[in-house]
Amino acid sequence: NKYSLLRDLYISEIQFASGDYNNFRYCNDFNDYEHNYSYDLDIFEKGAIFHHMNRCATIEGELLLKNLILNPKRDVNTIKEYQSAIKDLISFRDISENIASLGIKKISSLKDFVDNALSDVKLISKSTIVLSYISVTVTLCCLIGYFLGIFPSFVPFGMFILQFIVSSLYSKYIISTYVKANKTNNASLIYYNIANTINNIKFNDSYLQSIQVDIQEMSTELQKLSKINNELDQRNNGIINLITNGFLLRDIILTYKLGLWFRDNKQNIPKWVSATSTLDALNSISIFAFNHDDLIFPTIDSSHILTATDMGHPLINKNKRIGNNISLNKTKTFAIITGANMAGKSTFMRAIGVNMVLASMGAPVAASSFVFFPTNIFSSMRTSDKLLESSSYFHAELQRLQKIKTAIQTNETYILLLDEILKGTNSIDKLNGSKMVLNKFIQFNVIGILATHDVALGELATEHKESFINYYFDFNIDESGNMIFDYQLKNGVSSNMNATILLKQILDK
Repeated sequence: NKYSLLRDLYISEIQFASGDYNNFRYCNDFNDYEHNYSYDLDIFEKGAIFHHMNRCATIEGELLLKNLILNPKRDVNTIKEYQSAIKDLISFRDISENIASLGIKKISSLKDFVDNALSDVKLISKSTIVLSYISVTVTLCCLIGYFLGIFPSFVPFGMFILQFIVSSLYSKYIISTYVKANKTNNASLIYYNIANTINNIKFNDSYLQSIQVDIQEMSTELQKLSKINNELDQRNNGIINLITNGFLLRDIILTYKLGLWFRDNKQNIPKWVSATSTLDALNSISIFAFNHDDLIFPTIDSSHILTATDMGHPLINKNKRIGNNISLNKTKTFAIITGANMAGKSTFMRAIGVNMVLASMGAPVAASSFVFFPTNIFSSMRTSDKLLESSSYFHAELQRLQKIKTAIQTNETYILLLDEILKGTNSIDKLNGSKMVLNKFIQFNVIGILATHDVALGELATEHKESFINYYFDFNIDESGNMIFDYQLKNGVSSNMNATILLKQILDK
């Protein structure tokens, strides 16, 4: 079964790498159209970044992976811990792939385990257990005495009947506890599998070692639960049930042990779930890093926000990816990027956003060098149908800009990614409105990037040199009249537009 799952995993990975994205879960339902950036950056679409990364075996690991993507600003030490753990997991390919293969056919949830393990189980009183052990001892002594000819047969037989009756009086409680234990034990299968996968593995990373300690503790306790549960399973055999309860009061004693297990481990459940889901999520990121071995792990530096060389979008094939240098370290500034259609403006901005998100997860990024500091991200790159359900396009855009304004007024540092804002109005209003937005936003701790066709916005860099800088993407036309894009970011304002050329090519066909 293990090797069958691994084979399915490898086949799925080969198909995925070939562009067949019908394998693995991409969780489009995670899309939050109100989120700061996830919809604009195409995080949860089929074939997008989450789909490339998600190899989780548990629902909880998948949810943690989602939260890591959606909340990029986090403690620096945590990012470094994640980064170090991911690097270590990359070197343990057999371990990493075995964990991922557990979810290749059906992803498991820890919810059933948690719900049952945390359910209320009343503990049999100690006095009852003490009396039970005394009664069992007396019964066994009477039985031995009978075989030695000391007691007549009715003495051990009478104790046998008495104990069986006592056990029957507790049957309702025993069955209730047994059912909960059985459900808990059955739901713990994914724990067993993950724990067994990393058993006896010597991780180099201290964070993974601490996770491993928690998972091994969990494994030990689950083995105890399984042992008690398996012994209780024998009560389903009528003869064994009669003998063991008549002579040993076994159901009462085992049920007491179950109660102790639930009582003693209840406080450990959150720790076990956290350790398992964290390992699961970090393992998924390590597989992403292994599958994209051309990416590099970034450096964290508080004196930077983002400085990158040869940065591109991580999902563009490395043989086709064209990188650009970018330095975004001064707040209260905006980079205005002009350029023709399809020249690379939107892809460049998404590359900035996606790489910053990856870096803040401890994941590798697409660049030759990448120095950053975890920073909030907010975007307004497209207006979704969801937002348009009860408002006009322009009103939906205003709502988005209002949310950005509310967020940046907290004076936390934000990277703003804006693509052709105020598209829902006429050109004069659009230009004047865009200037108003930019002049307002630069009053706060923001580093903004605006992609636009309004070359007139480039005048802001002349009027406010300390706050605005112009970049552009360009194209050339070859001898056959075809447009050639180099996708290179250049200083200045674009002078070439290509909408008319594109329309002519379409209409002349």
